[in-house]
Amino acid sequence: MKAPSLQTIGLTKRFGDFVALDAVDLDVRPGTVHALLGENGAGKSTLVKCLVGFQRADAGSVVLDGRERDIGSPQAARALGVGMVYQHFTLVPSMTVAENFALARGGLGAIVDWPAKIAEMRTFMDGTPFTLPLEVPVSNLAAGQKQKAEILKQLYADNRLLILDEPTSVLAPDEADEVLGAIRALAHAGRLTVVMITHKFREVSAFADDVTVLRRGRRVAAGPVAEFDAVRLADAMIGAARRRELPERGPVVQAAPPVLALEGLTVTDDAGRRVVRDATLSVRAGEILGIAGVSGNGQRELVETLLGQREPSAGAIRISGERYRGRRGEIARHGVGSLP
Repeated sequence: MKAPSLQTIGLTKRFGDFVALDAVDLDVRPGTVHALLGENGAGKSTLVKCLVGFQRADAGSVVLDGRERDIGSPQAARALGVGMVYQHFTLVPSMTVAENFALARGGLGAIVDWPAKIAEMRTFMDGTPFTLPLEVPVSNLAAGQKQKAEILKQLYADNRLLILDEPTSVLAPDEADEVLGAIRALAHAGRLTVVMITHKFREVSAFADDVTVLRRGRRVAAGPVAEFDAVRLADAMIGAARRRELPERGPVVQAAPPVLALEGLTVTDDAGRRVVRDATLSVRAGEILGIAGVSGNGQRELVETLLGQREPSAGAIRISGERYRGRRGEIARHGVGSLP
């Protein structure tokens, strides 16, 4: 099977009086990686849900390889070789990698010859850029391996139009480059056509061939990635006037006293593993402190500890110099809030 072309012509989707997609044209060349950009609520998810059969457009057409197609259900999309890798994993954790692959492909009888099936899967993986242990439960895989399993699952199901919904949100930068580099190689070899939703301009410039930008349900920019820099992409996504209104970074207030301080804080997760180790930091009045990291590296447990939902196993938290344990009275007195 070869990589297909994809077009949407005047695709429109309404929810009551709200127009989520307003006559959107999308032109994806076969064997390319096409980036789909836009703010949250711009219409990206609605567009791809129409492509994979979870929603039906009110007007317009979807054209695959030059033929107009009626994709009225996920089953119809799969029959046409359209697959989607979601932002959050859809693997069954208690099943093995091989069982997840077989489930995705379908067509299983009442009795499965697993030795033959696994041998077939190993042969299949010889022609892919990834290798995974087939007889290991998915719950034992690292995040990067799970993302590779999601992609291999779609390839094993013979899907040739692959939609990736923020595929690197749980990956470290080197893992993200490995996964996207392999996807681009498969596309350029003519085995796949890829539509990739992302918010990361670096990934667009490094791995995509073309880009389409949506804003408020409309296509506002499209073309080869080489014609866009980060400023032009940002202007297309949010508007040049709005970008110019964003405040510049202000000076750091060095003299302000710390409002929040962590002193050697150690926190364990639900399984008893130390996910925050000896964390020491302070936030002064008027500052914004960013905490970066791939999902699953202690961010959730740290926030739960600051909100009194989890006891630290060592260390201390101080607010305005006072010892803080996240009790209700302390939270009210210090005005601690959380925006999940």
